[in-house]
Amino acid sequence: MKKTLKLMAALFVGAMFMGACQQAEEPAVEPGQTDAVVTRTYGDKTPKIAIYVETNDVNPLNAGDYVLPNGEPYADIVELFAANIHKRTVNGVTEPVLYLNDKMTNLMENGGYLNYIKPLQDKGIKVLLTVLGDWQGIGVANMNDTQATQFAQILAYTVERYGLDGIGFDDEYANYNTALVNGSFGNIILKLRNLMPEGKLITVFEFGNYGSSQINATAAEAIDYVYSNFGYNTYIGVYGLGKSQYAPLSINLGYYYSQVQINRYATNAWNAQNGGYGAIMHFNLRRTSDVDPTSLFDAIAYELWEDSVSVASTPSNAGDRPQDWTFVTGGHDITMDDVNAQ
Repeated sequence: MKKTLKLMAALFVGAMFMGACQQAEEPAVEPGQTDAVVTRTYGDKTPKIAIYVETNDVNPLNAGDYVLPNGEPYADIVELFAANIHKRTVNGVTEPVLYLNDKMTNLMENGGYLNYIKPLQDKGIKVLLTVLGDWQGIGVANMNDTQATQFAQILAYTVERYGLDGIGFDDEYANYNTALVNGSFGNIILKLRNLMPEGKLITVFEFGNYGSSQINATAAEAIDYVYSNFGYNTYIGVYGLGKSQYAPLSINLGYYYSQVQINRYATNAWNAQNGGYGAIMHFNLRRTSDVDPTSLFDAIAYELWEDSVSVASTPSNAGDRPQDWTFVTGGHDITMDDVNAQ
């Protein structure tokens, strides 16, 4: 009823001003924006809620502790932030390497899947590993075709080995010291899509945005969700991407927000849903003892589904779980040796 009244009000106001604004034209469709139908969908809740967890200091299980009244998790996707793109030289040729740092390693290795990934999946949450550069001079925007093939194989291997639901890309910190390779990013995305089983997800965060112009319409069809830069932005920077694949609202959870700001984000969430957009992104989930996001989540859920969000009653430290795994000095490299040995 609340949403219906909002829509009726908007239509009424629009009708009142139509006569005064007859010279104004209908806004053109933004470049690259389509209403393409995405078939790799799951669940009925829309838009989907994606939450990034900075695994250097936050337990990803906290993301599954926020629930709707029926027990369904608020989050649909959890992005583990982040693994890094490194490189090595083999017989004089540069190969990409996926690096899990000292804090990320045991979220994957040594029983990490059973402790930190599967519990989220058991709640119906998709768990993705985000990858980004690490000042190595190599990233998604400057790989040649051979490197793109190798990197896609490494990522597909990683998804299979650790029971992940897909890969997220964030083109930051690569420190590109060689010329960008035209189409590199899109090439990696297409190769990865072809290597992963049906139902696995690919996401892109547009924050760095170096390689987004390298993603053509064919590669865009292989992406499940693109997250906008922070704030509310309906301009889709990836050519050929449909609105159902785009998150126009991205919120950094590392800050305290006033009630006025929370209300504004909730209204933007409603606008995103009413506009036919497919996702909303939250970045940098904190522990509740640091920055508690419950009020924000609750306000957004009310605008989207006329529902509420609360912290689960169990365990006693739900939402405030500590970083309780051991670190691995030196981290862990995933290379073509691992791919070839499987």
